[in-house]
Amino acid sequence: MNSSRQSGAGGGFWGKPEAGDSWFREVDSVTSVSNVKILLVEDNEDIREGLTDLLESEGYSVAGSGTAEDGLALLRAQSFQLVITDYMLPGQNGGWMLEQAAREERLRGMGAVMITAHPRVKPPSGVRLVHKPLDIDDFLRVVGESLTCLRATG
Repeated sequence: MNSSRQSGAGGGFWGKPEAGDSWFREVDSVTSVSNVKILLVEDNEDIREGLTDLLESEGYSVAGSGTAEDGLALLRAQSFQLVITDYMLPGQNGGWMLEQAAREERLRGMGAVMITAHPRVKPPSGVRLVHKPLDIDDFLRVVGESLTCLRATG
């Protein structure tokens, strides 16, 4: 603990937040995600619910879908900042959905992450790939980085 926190002078808890203060970074990250809407396309209901709970616990708003076709319909009807999709879905796959959405310019200004257990999946251009089994910390890091890239370019 630095002396400014102990004495209450200057920065830290009692004064102006300092860039290095961990609590300041935590508050900043919570406020920056409060308006972020994520589309999550995952056919396994348990996984979809688990990832939804995880993302909502981080402050994100999440809409879920179980198929690529339904996910594409949601992309056509609503606005999102990030789409996360499983690769292997019933019917069309997640790559198809992202490619179709890109052709329709539905991904403009949006981040995209594809999750897969398949070792040789090549994601569409600009799509981050995350392999199963998911490491929660790595997954949240990729989500955050995908959104940070959008803020930097937007």
